[in-house]
Amino acid sequence: MKSGHIRLISTLVAILFALPFSFNWATGFYNWLSPFILLNSFFLLKSLVILNILGFVVLGFSFVKNRWFCRYLCPVGLGCDMVSKISPIKSSYMKKVPALARWIYIISLLAALLEIPVFIVLDPMAIFNGFFSVFAEPFSWIVLISMLGLPFLLLLHLIFPNFWCTKICPLGGLMDDIYLLRRIISRKTDSINYNSLKTSRRLFLAGGAGIAAGIVIPKFLHGNQIKKLKPPASLHEPLFSTVCIRCGSCIKACPGKILIHDTSGWMTWMTPELTFETGGYCHEDCNLCGTVCPSGSISPFSIEAKKKLYIATIEIESEKCLLTRQKECDRCKAVCKYNAIEIRSLENSIIMAPEVNLSKCVGCGACSLICPAECIQMVPV
Repeated sequence: MKSGHIRLISTLVAILFALPFSFNWATGFYNWLSPFILLNSFFLLKSLVILNILGFVVLGFSFVKNRWFCRYLCPVGLGCDMVSKISPIKSSYMKKVPALARWIYIISLLAALLEIPVFIVLDPMAIFNGFFSVFAEPFSWIVLISMLGLPFLLLLHLIFPNFWCTKICPLGGLMDDIYLLRRIISRKTDSINYNSLKTSRRLFLAGGAGIAAGIVIPKFLHGNQIKKLKPPASLHEPLFSTVCIRCGSCIKACPGKILIHDTSGWMTWMTPELTFETGGYCHEDCNLCGTVCPSGSISPFSIEAKKKLYIATIEIESEKCLLTRQKECDRCKAVCKYNAIEIRSLENSIIMAPEVNLSKCVGCGACSLICPAECIQMVPV
């Protein structure tokens, strides 16, 4: 089977996984195939998960065949190549355009070591999944901007054939250097441009830029952050919004349907936000959001560890509670899987009311959902 046919099949499969449906742990599957996302996540978290094996497999094939992922699997590459072929503009001028892909991936990886992977959102899988994830969202101008990523790349290739794939794409630049490394190791230097190896000064500058970005950008982003509810085990803001690739995998996987895209600001655009207004709660036996997150913005966690992952705290308006109005009710206590609520008498009174042990309450929202008096509110921790 020709590479073009394989990539077409791969694109159809990628579209299926990118649509706003839950495939359990395989939701957003194609994000795990990107070595660029893999390395940014590894440099940031200094740890790996089982699905990272897929990224290493792609790295291994790229070591043997240059841009293996681009040739056989990349859905963005297929679209860009198709548009480039019908472009009326010749691509001969591209030889004069400097390739930035190498420097983009180097800067991002070095910055990731300092906890700020500045260009992770430029990964083609992030752009591809970002386009399809917005179909589950009400229309807004931020949603529109997210949708424009993939069409912009296609339009760019119509005007400047092969520009993104050969000059800008950080994943392509990474795989170019992986294959170059293989040729150096095997001493097949006949086809290597020696000028490409004499880049110590540029590498130094790129490394310096990455380190500077990792030091300066977090300080620039810190400020008066509006606290919002986020999934369990999420990184703290503003790092969360920087690391998140806006793929929507956690939103699609969530069985409680309490994760939505944040469209309230430019810094947090299309990152997952937790809300209990959808009529659900954070299931005590679910850890899918951490399982499917490929970037590390939501760390993997076990069901047992979830007992200590605080996503919200509760505020009870006692005057609205049925118990304080001398009506029987213990729904909040009965529904709490963390044994964080007890029914006790108020101080110096015979009136009963719910009392919360905040050391046990993780803010799952189950009590708020079931409260008939609607007197329990969930607030960010």
